[in-house]
Amino acid sequence: MRFILWGLMVLVLTACTGESSPVSTPPARVVPSRTIPADAEQAEVLHVIDGDTIEVEIEGQQYRVRYISVDTPERDEPFYEEATRANADLVEGKRVWMEKDVSDTDQYGRLLRFVYVGDTMVNAELLRQGFAQVVTFPPDVSRVDSFLLLEREARTAGRGLWAGGSSAPSESGYDGRYDPFGKDRDCRDFNTQAEAQAFFLAAGGPEEDPHQLDGGGDGVVCESLP
Repeated sequence: MRFILWGLMVLVLTACTGESSPVSTPPARVVPSRTIPADAEQAEVLHVIDGDTIEVEIEGQQYRVRYISVDTPERDEPFYEEATRANADLVEGKRVWMEKDVSDTDQYGRLLRFVYVGDTMVNAELLRQGFAQVVTFPPDVSRVDSFLLLEREARTAGRGLWAGGSSAPSESGYDGRYDPFGKDRDCRDFNTQAEAQAFFLAAGGPEEDPHQLDGGGDGVVCESLP
């Protein structure tokens, strides 16, 4: 009887402590850092096309990705090699996280994304280094204001495109045809929405809007233009 009672006590203690058999622990789920949106998709960078375009692999499928709201020099333009190399230094052969704004793809079928490596947003870093300038293609304009600040900082510091009094285009693609703070303008003065948007940002954006182009108050102007 004593041995039977002892055996029962051992069984009870084992059940209470959970030591009867090892329990496998599920692998930790890889999640983005706090600076990366939780719904960002993961990809492997296969190839760097130029300063603002890459090829990636997502779950065995290959895609071409265009960075949102930034533009870098094209082939045969000044600083093309430097911008492409800066992009490669950030992402080539690495695992990245990609965030969508509004549109999924552009007219060429490329994914439109904000791209992150670790805690660094590549779009913003290229602007900070001075190898890109801001370009607006509504409705994907959620980061334009903060991006313009980075571009202005790079211009002031003379980095990259803006080094040594470079003749690179003015910020946000504005071509300087009109004085942003001169004669009043309306949407009829512009050929495209992108041109009007660039002028609007050069004139101070939503905070200033001296020409009252932003009738909807959403930061996007002249939406009736092509």
